[in-house]
Amino acid sequence: MVANLINALVGLIMVYAAVLDPRLVAPNTVTLFFLGLVILGLAIWARMTDAAGWFSQTNIVLGFCVIALAGLQHMNLTVPLMDFWGTFWSGLIVSVVAFWAALYRPIHSVSI
Repeated sequence: MVANLINALVGLIMVYAAVLDPRLVAPNTVTLFFLGLVILGLAIWARMTDAAGWFSQTNIVLGFCVIALAGLQHMNLTVPLMDFWGTFWSGLIVSVVAFWAALYRPIHSVSI
């Protein structure tokens, strides 16, 4: 649960950076690479406590996508719109899925 809450915060930081301060992620590939590694590591850690496996699996894939985006930026193979939308949607999806995973606990039915 803690890993998912931290991952949700990291996703919100990515959305903030994409919308309000693009200089944090667009030209700075090290920051984006580091955020991708943090998302990946926290998703692997959260995998142990998730109620459903798809929560952490989604964030693992998105962590790899953010790392790939940082690599493409480093090689100058992206355009500014790709940097913005890639960072924005990755951060948004990571934060929503991680927060959902932190709160979701299925109610087991009681048989009488």
